[in-house]
Amino acid sequence: MPAPGRLRRREFEYIRHGTQALIAALDVHTGQVLAECRDRRTQGDLVAFMERVASAYPDKQVHVVWDNLNTHRAHAVWQAFNARHDGRFHFHFTPLHASWVNQIELWFACYTRRVLRHASHTSIAHLRERTEQFVGAHNQVARPFKWSFRGYPLQTGAS
Repeated sequence: MPAPGRLRRREFEYIRHGTQALIAALDVHTGQVLAECRDRRTQGDLVAFMERVASAYPDKQVHVVWDNLNTHRAHAVWQAFNARHDGRFHFHFTPLHASWVNQIELWFACYTRRVLRHASHTSIAHLRERTEQFVGAHNQVARPFKWSFRGYPLQTGAS
């Protein structure tokens, strides 16, 4: 383990076997996660994933909380998507530098700790397999995140 404040060093034999884009959605009521690995993270990849979300919730109003990633900001694409799904999707954007507002980030942190950190995947297929195993295991015991903020109340006026 590295000393506090130091980065972990990789052995000189370390070989990167490829990367994947993990696209995921969290049902805040159940804690269940829909996720898939993709070779890239393009607008088309995200639309295809959102079609999967639409299929999973065919008769429900769906609120989507997004950060300011470029693929989230194509308003015309999402208006057309929403029109195809009878206006059931409501898109909300987090403020800049406020990823903590989006609960899927809590799940991504768990995924990073349990699947990626200190791991050595031998191939993209191995990484995908471990990711699918993690998602499956998570969904078997999923519960909503108990998400709260216990900070100081906002101050108004000059102090």
